Amino acid sequence: MLLRVQRCRLLLITIIVVTSVFVYLCPQFKLYPIAPVTIAPSPLHPRTTRHISKLLTVVFRQFEDFDNDVADSVQSFVSAFPNVPVVVVCENAPYPPFPFSASNETLRNVRVISLELRLNASPKELDPLTHILTDYVLFVPDSTRVSRRVLQQAVTVATAPLAPAVAIAVGNTHLTCQHIKWNYADWTLQYAKDASGKICDAVHGQHALLMKTSLLHTFPQPFALPFPESLYLQTAAHELKVQILEGKLGAGRGVLKSPSAKQKSTRHQRDSRVALYKMLGVKAMIREDGRVQWYGCKRETQRCFPSVQGTPSYILSGRNTPPCCRRNMRRGAAHVLRALVAAGARCWLETTALLGAVVRGDILPWAEHVEIGIHASDVSRVPWLTRGGADPEGFVWERATKGHYYRVAYSATNNVYVLVLPFAAKNGTMWPADWVLAHQREFPERHLHPLAQIQFAGRQAPAPNDARAFLDLKMGAGAVERCNRIGPKLLYP
Repeated sequence: MLLRVQRCRLLLITIIVVTSVFVYLCPQFKLYPIAPVTIAPSPLHPRTTRHISKLLTVVFRQFEDFDNDVADSVQSFVSAFPNVPVVVVCENAPYPPFPFSASNETLRNVRVISLELRLNASPKELDPLTHILTDYVLFVPDSTRVSRRVLQQAVTVATAPLAPAVAIAVGNTHLTCQHIKWNYADWTLQYAKDASGKICDAVHGQHALLMKTSLLHTFPQPFALPFPESLYLQTAAHELKVQILEGKLGAGRGVLKSPSAKQKSTRHQRDSRVALYKMLGVKAMIREDGRVQWYGCKRETQRCFPSVQGTPSYILSGRNTPPCCRRNMRRGAAHVLRALVAAGARCWLETTALLGAVVRGDILPWAEHVEIGIHASDVSRVPWLTRGGADPEGFVWERATKGHYYRVAYSATNNVYVLVLPFAAKNGTMWPADWVLAHQREFPERHLHPLAQIQFAGRQAPAPNDARAFLDLKMGAGAVERCNRIGPKLLYP
């Protein structure tokens, strides 16, 4: 019996000695109670495996000050990865403040960054990027709980060349892939849904977003609100794609449950979106279902471009007339034509309006106004031309202070307008009553006998009976062909 005990002791001592020698000779092999989450080595990632705490920074950007789960969400990541850097980016100093204790050693890597302008702060203090020193950044929405396995999977996918960013759903959220089309010249942003897509321009639904930190340095405002919508507009402008991951992170405590909290959050989102679109010059946003949301001028607001002095400002910027202004011009043109025809006045589409009707069946994309001709002898038939003022629908009729022509503004505030240009018949020729517009010149009266009908802005409008010949006379030979070729340079060389 004693011999058997001695043999067991000898075997145990042998195992301990062999283990100690192995650990001493091979220090790279360490025993952990829980295996750390690391990136698997790959040809695309030639470095040795790295712990996630040294690889990425967790950033919280999208939450409401008055009701959020940021503190517990931060604690979830810190508990899983004690050394992971966490940055909470706020628009203003948070109130009520987060329950973070400066003396709490477990939160030593957590930073709360306020973007509020402080005159005694340096530019670095106000720039969240100066606090992100890792290769990757993980943008996390409010009320999120970490999953070590899913996060490791996301980091592995992010190193692949398929897409430089990875979207990870939170909770039971179903993520929808979106494609973005930003038409700078037409001031229009368009979203399209791809129900089965996994490589997207943007992602809809609550999700975290993992991407390289170096990409953020290429964007003008990577932390702009509403987030992450603003970030996706910037990635789409750089033609960067986002891949949807199959795994999901956990959901935290429910927030914004009361109707008043939901309304307040929705109002904040709307206000920040309006501010963002104003900065970008987005006047119309086409939703996935085809509906249009307008962010440009209305009847109660001023128009989107200043008074024209020579060449319109939008043309100098390489853009067309804002679509909201063109929409208001269409309404004004239809209103004026109805009033003139109802009064028995002989009228027709003039020069630039007629050119748009021939070329596009609509207002020219770069038109600053709509021109309508009228027989000078018929002006007295139209009450609003003779007395002026605002009509029951809000359009303002007035005679030009310089020159014999009339202007009908969309409203007293919004001065997008329609020009009514009188022409007098004399010896078979129609003479303009004024020479204010350089391209308005006389023309044979036969172009108006009889008047024709042409498609214009969704309806039939009266027009000269030989539109191309009429335009060649007014604007030079081959006016239609030159318009198709050089566009606004036809009038604004």
